[in-house]
Amino acid sequence: MADNGDGFRRMCSLDIVTHVPPGVEPWLAYAHFTYTRAPKDGCDPEQVYPSSGNWLLRAADLVSGVPGFSGALDLRALALVFCLLIAGAFAVFAAALTGSLLRKALVCGALFVVVGDSTFAGYAASPYGELAGLTGMVWALAGAVHLGGAPAARLLGLAAFTAGAVLAVASKTQSATMAVPFVALLLLTRVPVGRWAAGWRSRAAPMLAALLITGAAVGELAAQPEEFRRINPTEMVFVGLLAHSDDPRAAAVDLGLPADFARYEGRSWWVEEPPQGDPRWERYEDRMTYGNIASFLVTHPAVTARIAFHALDDFGAARPDYLGSYPVEAGLPAGAQESRITLFSMLVRDVGGGLMLTLVALLGVAAVPWWRRASDPRRRAFVAAVLCAATLTWTQFLTAVYGEAIENTKHLVFAVLSCGLTLVLACAAAATAGSGAGTESAEQRRRRADGSGGSGPKEEGDGGGAEPVSGGGLPVDAVASVVRSD
Repeated sequence: MADNGDGFRRMCSLDIVTHVPPGVEPWLAYAHFTYTRAPKDGCDPEQVYPSSGNWLLRAADLVSGVPGFSGALDLRALALVFCLLIAGAFAVFAAALTGSLLRKALVCGALFVVVGDSTFAGYAASPYGELAGLTGMVWALAGAVHLGGAPAARLLGLAAFTAGAVLAVASKTQSATMAVPFVALLLLTRVPVGRWAAGWRSRAAPMLAALLITGAAVGELAAQPEEFRRINPTEMVFVGLLAHSDDPRAAAVDLGLPADFARYEGRSWWVEEPPQGDPRWERYEDRMTYGNIASFLVTHPAVTARIAFHALDDFGAARPDYLGSYPVEAGLPAGAQESRITLFSMLVRDVGGGLMLTLVALLGVAAVPWWRRASDPRRRAFVAAVLCAATLTWTQFLTAVYGEAIENTKHLVFAVLSCGLTLVLACAAAATAGSGAGTESAEQRRRRADGSGGSGPKEEGDGGGAEPVSGGGLPVDAVASVVRSD
């Protein structure tokens, strides 16, 4: 995927710069895969953007010596790393599926259609931090579906979930809010470890994972370059709030700015005559904060709604149309985009952002009673993953829409992917638990409510709230149901 001009912030972490053929556009139109060592003082350390994506770059650096790759780093080596990581996530996900081979193949095929879509796969050979976020999301949700299996499977699933979540939340500042749904999922999770298998102790491992994920998110926010702490809210004020207001002059006053600052309506930080070029800028720069923005959004619901409504079109576009996919030597027109696998992005465009987000919201709401009623912990794990993915979709939608207000379609890529993963996980949840240990019968639910048996002994220190687990991870009453049916 072509660089939009931000790539050097990441590539300077390896002290490399892109190699652009003479006379070729360096940005937007063509993808440039070859990077060479930066000249002396060619990279400013203060411009380096901290990101877990740098971990992937270093992994790609290790395999860049493979014949066929060129330069100090070839982005095709990064694409190879991505393919290997995603293959591993697919294997983890497939191991949790039950039922016939055909059923498993259909679910995994649906996952491939989503993750392999050009909207996401294009980031594999690109200088963007989004690649780490996309990869981490897939790994986290692949690990999450194991959190209802046998104790060993839960522990390994938790490890995969935690690694993926840390990779995702630390990929860029925007992705830090992913920690909210990830940590919420861990609050529903029990992972018995050795003697720490009963009562509150079964929550110790998930709570430790939650601390790691939260720490990664806080660390990513704290490491944000000072420049972006000023740029992003400024973009939101002028491109977001003022541009969607019926009366920009009045809106500027409500934000604590001079009324004539309305003339910068819709103007970003990077254009000619930007708002920060105003002679009075230093006197009002302290108004460019997310606290001020949040206060304005709360007191101006019409503007808040317009911004969200406009963003539905950006979500429905799925893929930014201004970033080319091919190198200049491919002989294709400037800005040409690879589109070999686009089934999911076509679905998003045809259905529309509003309906897709509504569908995800409905699946998230339906997942709550579904999770409470399901007695098979494996199905509960899949349903909890549906709820996590749905919440992730909306969390990232709101973060992108009210966080910066420019390049919305590109910034919404996390929300678009989690939307697709929500649909796949919902299908997987419906197809899971073919062992016969399905939903509890009415009699079993009555006995559980009466406390008259059917739920096994209460766990020490937990008030009976935990699920008793057999060696295979099934509740005791579900195992008994299977035995009686046999």
